Amino acid sequence: MISVNVGGVSLLLRYEKMWLHSEISLLDLKVITTLNRAKRRIIDSKGRELIKTTEINASGQMAIAADTLSEQIICNSLISEGLSGILYSEESGETIFGEPKLNDDNSLIILLDPLDGSQNYSRGIPFGCISMAYGHYGENPNFDDLTRAMILNLYAEDLFFAVKDIGAWFNGDPINEIQSKFDPDNIHMSYYGYGKVAKQYFFDFQEKYALRSLGSAAWELALVATGTNDAFADIRGVLKAHDFAAAKIIIESVGGQFSFLTVNGKTEVKLDDFKQGYSVLASIYPKFMENLHSEFIKHHLVTD
Repeated sequence: MISVNVGGVSLLLRYEKMWLHSEISLLDLKVITTLNRAKRRIIDSKGRELIKTTEINASGQMAIAADTLSEQIICNSLISEGLSGILYSEESGETIFGEPKLNDDNSLIILLDPLDGSQNYSRGIPFGCISMAYGHYGENPNFDDLTRAMILNLYAEDLFFAVKDIGAWFNGDPINEIQSKFDPDNIHMSYYGYGKVAKQYFFDFQEKYALRSLGSAAWELALVATGTNDAFADIRGVLKAHDFAAAKIIIESVGGQFSFLTVNGKTEVKLDDFKQGYSVLASIYPKFMENLHSEFIKHHLVTD
């Protein structure tokens, strides 16, 4: 454990190995500070006020007070840490905070899910996270400009962090390529689906795989990077960009595969489209991923 002072706030870190890497910056430390502040506020709060529904958010879903509060704390904390930029969030949509400038290391673009697992939170089920993908601010930002990711567990001191094309860490330790761990006779995967075909897949898959649907797509996807979750499949066409952006960076940074359920596995993701839904697949194991993608596509669940 080491103690670091950032913006007047002393933060005890259990991730000290991570900060020794040359790719980790003071900027990243400021980001984890903001996420921790939001986490502590919404988890330590007592009473039922934070689980009350508030209004329809930018994604077209009913938000609870904890969603909105977490976003507000993160935005205000970013400013207090001397950061500026454009925040694309599930709750408020597009928000400019501070005074972003070109070629400024403290100016960011951010895609945020301030509370992934809101229904779990409302019911007292301890499974959820805060998910953020971010990159340096520039003109006409797009999804590919997001180059860093953090996913913070709300209920344990667990943190995923990644730098695009460089690597990823879990609780400060580098996540190594783990494809050799694959056991075809013991596959655990997250699966979400609607409709007749999706239900048929569920029954078929149950005979071959241990299926999970735990209510926090970002955290379930992140677990794919460590091999804790062998695969993730959501064929509902409802996942939003903020649900998967950070996890996509983490998975791909350790050699895993993330694919959209389209014929070619690719699609354009727009930062400012908060209502567009996607079907996605992910796995650290290429051959299994290939088979999974082919299995879904042959039934024409989605077309380009």
